[in-house]
Amino acid sequence: MIRIISVLSIILALSACKFKGNVETKIEEPQSPVISSLKDSGLPCFKCHSFDRFSQEKAGLFSHEKHKKLGIHCNTCHIIKEHKESNVNKDACNSCHNLTTFSYSSAGMPASFSHQGHSKKFGCNECHPKLFLMKKGSTKLTMDEMYKGSSCGTCHNGKKAFASTDCAKCHSKMTSFKKEIKYPSKTMSAVSFGHELHTAMFKCDDCHTKLFKYKKGGSGMKMDDLYQGKFCAACHNGQSAFSTTDCQRCHK
Repeated sequence: MIRIISVLSIILALSACKFKGNVETKIEEPQSPVISSLKDSGLPCFKCHSFDRFSQEKAGLFSHEKHKKLGIHCNTCHIIKEHKESNVNKDACNSCHNLTTFSYSSAGMPASFSHQGHSKKFGCNECHPKLFLMKKGSTKLTMDEMYKGSSCGTCHNGKKAFASTDCAKCHSKMTSFKKEIKYPSKTMSAVSFGHELHTAMFKCDDCHTKLFKYKKGGSGMKMDDLYQGKFCAACHNGQSAFSTTDCQRCHK
């Protein structure tokens, strides 16, 4: 009797296992964590990363939207390594845009800037957009700001790169100031100013823009101002240099 019961128990157990094995277990696949509106964009990065933070259109800032419409893939510009790095390829911009040497003519003297030379040493994001917007002329450049360490002066401080006070490095046409500058006068003969003579003794930032703007006639200098110790009279006070009351020294 005990043997029969044992045999029946084994048969029932085996039947239960067989029945359980025939039950289909339905496994639900996890949904793709798409959190942007670019579900069918073909850009796999945005299957997980929201495009919204990159899609803003602002003047002077890089436009992901415009580049996406041109069919440019993320890894065309970005060096992507196992989700650990997404730096911009330094050669990516220059492969489409002719970024060689720019000339800035808005200043009193035209300045030349080698974009290609800088891009070989630095990544795009080291300058754009924290120092310069991505559009020529959209960032206002002034020498005063550079002297304070802004824009070009961030690196051109005499330590990391040559100082921004070394004007001839960027303003190649400084040679035009080797001749005397003439300032006409309504009542007396024109004033002759030897720029080359003064630059041999002083640095550019000794006078510009503390005393004079970077534009001939832009400071609105008058003799009454000189008598009050302004402009030329900052030095021409009879002690550091001959006095401004010695008219024939300038009006010859």
